Amino acid sequence: MEDKCKCQICENDLPFEIPNDIIDSLLNNNLVLFAGAGISTETKRIFKETLYDDVLYDLDEKNTDISFPDLMSKFCNSSPNGRQKLLEKIKKRFDYVHQFKELYRMASEFHIEISKFWMLKDIITTNWDDYFERECSAIPIVTPKDFAFYNIDQRKVFKIHGSISNYGSVIATKEDYDLCYKELSTGLIGANLKTLLATKTILFVGYSFRDFDFNKVIELLKLEMGQVFPHFYIVTLDDKIPDSLDSSKVTMINTSGTFFFKKIREHLENKKIIVPEKKLNRIYEIKYLLSSVHSDLSDFFLDKKKSCSLIYTMLYQDGVSHATDYLDFKSKSGESYNHNDLMNQLILYTEDIRKKMSKARNYMDLAYIDGYIEGLAIPLFYEDIEEFPLFYIYGIGPTNDIELAYDTFQKDTIRHKASEKYGRKFFKEYLKDDSELVLHHRPFI
Repeated sequence: MEDKCKCQICENDLPFEIPNDIIDSLLNNNLVLFAGAGISTETKRIFKETLYDDVLYDLDEKNTDISFPDLMSKFCNSSPNGRQKLLEKIKKRFDYVHQFKELYRMASEFHIEISKFWMLKDIITTNWDDYFERECSAIPIVTPKDFAFYNIDQRKVFKIHGSISNYGSVIATKEDYDLCYKELSTGLIGANLKTLLATKTILFVGYSFRDFDFNKVIELLKLEMGQVFPHFYIVTLDDKIPDSLDSSKVTMINTSGTFFFKKIREHLENKKIIVPEKKLNRIYEIKYLLSSVHSDLSDFFLDKKKSCSLIYTMLYQDGVSHATDYLDFKSKSGESYNHNDLMNQLILYTEDIRKKMSKARNYMDLAYIDGYIEGLAIPLFYEDIEEFPLFYIYGIGPTNDIELAYDTFQKDTIRHKASEKYGRKFFKEYLKDDSELVLHHRPFI
C-alpha cells in the first residue's frame, strides 16, 4: 500500500504506509519511542529459546500460560539463592551475545538503525540490555538519582525495568513488577514519563499485543490518564488489534521495527535531511588512507628531508584525522548524519575560526583548521576518496597531487614566503638535522 506524505518537507510518495504524524513528530523532536524485547535479544533470531522458555524448562513447568513475572518469581522461590541464579542466567545470556559479533549485530541492528535519527531524543524501554547506550549514545535513566543528567542535551533512555549495568535494578519477578509500577505511579521517573506520553507522539516498537510488558504499560496509562488516554502507534507483526483496546486510539503498522525506520531514513536521505550512511562511511576509508600516508611522511621527514611545507602538511593531516574522529564519535548520537548541522559547522569554521587564524597569520593553526574543515566536508562533498586532498602546501592549498607534494618537500620549494618565514621561526627545533622530533597538533586551537 502506498501513502502520500503530506508532512512539512515534501509531497512525495513514501515506499509504504508511514503515518504523516510520525514523520512530522520526528522532525519536530516530538516522537517518543517505547521499545520492547522484540528489538533485542529475546527473539528466536538470537537464541533458540527465550529466557521465558529457558526458565520453563529448568522448572519443568507445564503451564505455558503463566505470566513472565509469575514464572520468574517461581524460579526465584525454587531455591534459597534463586534470585542470584536468575540474575546469573540473565547475565550469561547477554555475555553469550557479546562473545559473537554475528549475534551482537543481530541483537543491536534496530539500535544501530535508529542511532542516525539525532532528533529522536526520548526512548522508554522495558529491556535490560545496554544497546541504546552502546549504539545510540543514550544517557540511561534508571533511578531518580540519574535525573542529575536530565538537562543535558543528549538522547535519554528511560529504563523502567532496570539495566544489566546494575543487576540489582533488574525488574523480573511479580514482586519486582508490583513495586516498579507502584513507583511509576507516584515517583519522579513515572511523573516524567507521564508528561512525555501525554504531550508527545508515542510509538511502540518490539512489542506484540500479547506481550505482558506491553499490556502492563497500557494498563498503567489507562489508570493514570483516564479519559485523556493518548492515541499511539505500534509497529508490530500482529495482524489484529485486540478487543481490549479501543481501535480508535491505536494505529497499527505491520512491519518490523528495523525495516520501518530504514524506510523513514531513506525518505529523509532523499530530502537531504539525513546524510546517507554510505557517504559517512567515507570517513573511515579516508582515515585509513590518511594513516598510511601520514606514517610515510613522518619517515620521509626524519630520514630524507625536513621542510616547513612538510610540517604544515602533517599538521593539516592532524586536522583531517581529528575531524574524522569527531564524526565517528558523533555518529552514534546521529549528529554526524545531520546535513544542516554539518553545513553550519563548515560555515562556522570557514567564516569565523579560519578567518581569525588567517588574520593573525597563525600559519600553524591555520593548516590544522584547513584540515579539520576538509575532514568535516567528507560526508557532504567527496564522492570519490581519490579526490580527497591528502596534502597541504601554502601558496596552493589542499591538494591530492602526490607528485607535486613530494617534489615540493624534496626540493624544499618556497611557494608562500610568509608561511615559510613563520615556520623557520617556530619549527626551529624540528628542522634541525639531528632532531628526532615530529610535530603533532593536539585537538585544540
